[in-house]
Amino acid sequence: MAKVLSVKNIPTELKYEPGFELKFGITDETTGIQTATLLRTHFPPGSKSKRHYHTEGDLIWYCISGKAVWYIGEEQEEFVTEAGDFMYIPRNEIHCTAVPSETEPVEGVGGYGGCANPYKSGKTFVE
Repeated sequence: MAKVLSVKNIPTELKYEPGFELKFGITDETTGIQTATLLRTHFPPGSKSKRHYHTEGDLIWYCISGKAVWYIGEEQEEFVTEAGDFMYIPRNEIHCTAVPSETEPVEGVGGYGGCANPYKSGKTFVE
């Protein structure tokens, strides 16, 4: 059955990625979907995630506003995303995200391909 889920009615998740504000919109729990996840992201100014990877899902992300710096792989190769950019990180690829601005947050939409719930993505921290 089709559904509309308003971001206003979705609780903000603060534990999944400490320091970031996430809203898990489309998951197996909210819609019954079995193959993907879709979430709204808010990365506060100056925030940075811990290095990690996902064993059960490919990360996809779209930048709505702001500038995010992604550090990918063992060598922490730097990728920059700004409004209008897409980011793809295959499963098992170590990564973290940082917001270089101390005044401007980053807004985006992300998800996991092949994984219907962020808590089932096999998220593993490396530091």
